[in-house]
Amino acid sequence: MYRVGICDDDKILCSLLEEQIQGLSAEFSVKFEIEVWYSGESLERDLKKGTKLDILFLDIELLQKNGIAIGAFIRDEMGDADTHIVYISSKQGYAMDLFKMQPLEFLVKPISAVRLKEVLERSMKRKKYAESCFEYQRGSRIFRVSVKEIVYFMSMDKKVLMIKRDGQEEFNGKLKNVMEQLPTGFLMIHQSYVIHQEYVSEYSYESIKMMNGDVLSVSKPYRKEVRAKIKQYLKEKMYNVL
Repeated sequence: MYRVGICDDDKILCSLLEEQIQGLSAEFSVKFEIEVWYSGESLERDLKKGTKLDILFLDIELLQKNGIAIGAFIRDEMGDADTHIVYISSKQGYAMDLFKMQPLEFLVKPISAVRLKEVLERSMKRKKYAESCFEYQRGSRIFRVSVKEIVYFMSMDKKVLMIKRDGQEEFNGKLKNVMEQLPTGFLMIHQSYVIHQEYVSEYSYESIKMMNGDVLSVSKPYRKEVRAKIKQYLKEKMYNVL
């Protein structure tokens, strides 16, 4: 089951989009559960009541509370960083405003079937990645943590400190072995640090600031590679909203 939301005051567009998405169900071997809203206010009310979505197609130019305000509500007030927001509009030029909401994509009306398929496929791949887990051992017990919860790893002598969104864990091991278990998206920036690129808020040639406020050094042997990979990562994220 993949939970899809559509919020647009154009009822014809909503109906067409719903039909196109359902038409992809067999191709993706996924059942889509689709909910439609015609105003930002009605969407906001249902989200407050507990409605959960995997992906939301959200019109920017809604009549009262616009899509940017709804995006801010989802990310800031609801604290929801997991719902994929796909902004839709008949205009361009919103890139910097949208970047703050970490959208998955920006689609210009009329929405082509090819672009819609690409976006849904990317969303499902990212969800699958986010559901992957990292395993570590402490004593005789093995623990699993979702990779989406991990901000970075830090090496301390023969121990590894795992910094998560909601705390930290410590276990015996080496960063080299940790890195071998991690999916793409993690990057070694120092013999003592492996970061999750999703949580980088600022970067310079010599240091990286994570979204939790921690500033980590980038050692000289890694600087060129780290700079190139993070620039490419940020470029790809920005490209999706241009």
